Amino acid sequence: MLVVIHSGQTGVERGAHRAAETVGLGATGFSTLDERDELGPLPEAIARALTPCHERGSRAAVRANLQIASALVVVIPNRNTPDRFTAMRNLIGSARSHGLPYAVVDPTTDLDDVRHFVEGLTPSSGTVRLMVTGPRATRWAQGERIAWQVVARMAIA
Repeated sequence: MLVVIHSGQTGVERGAHRAAETVGLGATGFSTLDERDELGPLPEAIARALTPCHERGSRAAVRANLQIASALVVVIPNRNTPDRFTAMRNLIGSARSHGLPYAVVDPTTDLDDVRHFVEGLTPSSGTVRLMVTGPRATRWAQGERIAWQVVARMAIA
């Protein structure tokens, strides 16, 4: 079984959540305590699926989700420049330091490569908990669409 983990704070995460619901995958994770992002409250349908994180700090929900994830998928505009987004660079560094498998995806990524990445993951108690995230500072126009496509392709796996 595949479950999408996220905090609901980016367009990428919201797209992944909506795709997971549409294709019949689970979607869960930790949100900020106030269930908001920099643009306002999380959409009700997304906030309902998440558990508020009581840990302090601006990225507490992201850290909490990373701790329960089996793997990480980072969706960014250009995978050749992941350092452009400090938070994404730090997240990839955290995944590396914890030995967590990760994939960096952009609009040019062959989605079958993502599917093969997911197929190669080892379930824990029968479940693969895949954290899907992307840049937070702005609502990257393509981020939600690409995350939707990535999650839909993973459902095939």
